[in-house]
Formats: sequence, C-alpha cells, structure tokens
Amino acid sequence: MSSSEWNKVDFQQFINNFGNEIVINNAPEILYSKKDKEHEAYNSLIAFFFIAGFLLIYISLTYFLATIYFNLIIFIMVIIISVIADVLLIINVIKSNVYIKPIECWVEIYKGKSEGIYEYYCFTYYPIFTGKCHPNKAMNVIFKLYQEEIIKSKIDITQIEVYLKINQEIHIDVEKLGYFFQYAEGRPFRDENINRASWKYFPSERLGFENYIAIGNWDHQYEWKNDLEFDFDKLHEYAPWVIQRWNEVNLKPLTEEYKESIKWNLRYIESIPKLKPWEGNVENQTYENPKAYQDIEIVNEAVTKIIKHDKEIEKTKDIKEELPFFKSYFRDLGS
Repeated sequence: MSSSEWNKVDFQQFINNFGNEIVINNAPEILYSKKDKEHEAYNSLIAFFFIAGFLLIYISLTYFLATIYFNLIIFIMVIIISVIADVLLIINVIKSNVYIKPIECWVEIYKGKSEGIYEYYCFTYYPIFTGKCHPNKAMNVIFKLYQEEIIKSKIDITQIEVYLKINQEIHIDVEKLGYFFQYAEGRPFRDENINRASWKYFPSERLGFENYIAIGNWDHQYEWKNDLEFDFDKLHEYAPWVIQRWNEVNLKPLTEEYKESIKWNLRYIESIPKLKPWEGNVENQTYENPKAYQDIEIVNEAVTKIIKHDKEIEKTKDIKEELPFFKSYFRDLGS
C-alpha cells in the first residue's frame, strides 16, 4: 500500500486539532485471562513437598530413636541440606509463577482519502503484553533466547486497527466504521498451530453491549467475548477474565524514533493501515503479511540446525545440553 493512500499524522498535531478524547474513547477495551502465564515449575514444587515430607519423617524418626542412636552432626547436616534445597526449590517455583498481562497501549494515527467534508482515519492501537508463552515448554525457552539475543526485549506487541470517518468542519462528528485484527477463530488457547494470516474486519456494531475484544490464544490474537461464550471450555478454564481499559496514562503515541529503539524492523509488524474503506466492501478486503511467520521460521531453522536426528522436543530437559548452542546461534544472527 502506497503512502499516498495512508499518511501518518503527527500525534500532537492531531490532539491539538481534535483533542485526546477521540483517541481514548476509541481505544479498544481488552478482555484478557488471568490464567495466561508462563509455564510453572511443577517438578520443583513436587520436589519441594517430597523433601519437606522427608524432613518431617526424618525428624520424627530421630526423636523416637534418639535413645537408641543419635548423632548431632548428621542431624544438623541433614536439616541444613534439606532446608537449603527446599528454599532453592520454592524460589524457583515463585520465579516461574509469572502472569502475562497487558501493561500499556501505543497508538499511531493515519489519514486516508476524503469523501466531501469527511476524511478517513485509522487509529492503529498496539496493546502491549509483558510477554507470551509458547505451549511447548522447550520451544518457549528457545523463543525466549531468540527474543533476548535478537530483539533484546520479551514484550509482545499486538495490533488492532480502528477505522473512522471524521468531519473536518465539525470535529465532534465522528463515525466509527469498524475493527481489523488477527482473528483467533475460536481455536483452543494452547493450540501451537496459530494462523497469523487470519486478519478479519468487523463493523463497529459488532462491539455491542459488553462484547469486548478478548484474547483468543497464547499468541495474543483476538476474538470477541461473544465467541468465548460459545466456547464453554475456554471461557471457564481461563477464568477469571479481566477488562483492560486505556486512559491518558497508559495510552501513548508510538513515534518513529521509539520504533527504531525497540527494533521494530525485526518484529515484522506492518504499521500502515491494511484496508481502503473508501473503496467499499471492507468486509471482503483481505490482508496477509508476507513476514508474519518470520520469527517462527528463524526459530525452527535454529532447531533444525542444532537438534540432531529429528529428536522430538517438548520439555526443557530435551534441550538442556543444546541451550548454549542456541544462545550462541541467535547471538551471531543478531550481530
């Protein structure tokens, strides 16, 4: 799409002309799950209770058998070693208990063609999450190394486009047209086979009464709250669901300078609006990002090169010996 069709508008100039309420009021409220979190260290938790149980049994046996045999040095050593091991295990459990949630929302404003006194605008909102967690534990670790060595950040940037028509003479005359985002299509939350080509347009009427835009899967694609109500298992398995609203504090303009600092070019996100509402039939317009799977392809290529003999990887222990090679591979790729 050429820049002559959509041109980025200076955010502050737009605010000076129209005020900030139009940007805040049209920011999509996000429904996200509090069960969206990193993989927990269940093995460490099991080991913690195992050692704690062993320690209680050992202390009890020592107490009852003290008249027959008791060695103070051995008793103290067992207590110290067990306590240290349990402390380390519980620390690992606590560190793994990481919730993924939206933290702020960036916005860009684009102006399109005119229709009389009306001009088409696209407010591109970027809800930012603290990260994302691949369902496959081993692949999740590899993805984290990819982010750490190449992108230098683990935040997850999502994208929702809101299309509007604004009266250039009466600025309060605003018509919201609809939303465009990656549609999760009601697939399971932990389905590894995500479809990043599934962009879909929804007219503004779809928002309706409390029909929020909801997180649809671990990759933070979106679907509607009404979709969730038809998926009983997902709705209840990932409850509670929390509404994230945006205001002047957590809604921030995205500048070209900041894009450069966060390595935007390596995130393979297309900023320019993808639809042409002035051409009509917006519901039938399509979009497919040719670089949508670039990060997945890079990670898969690394797995192919480093993991030999077509070994299946699912758990962290499956790649424990290869982790330094993955780190080195991504470091070289990012240099």
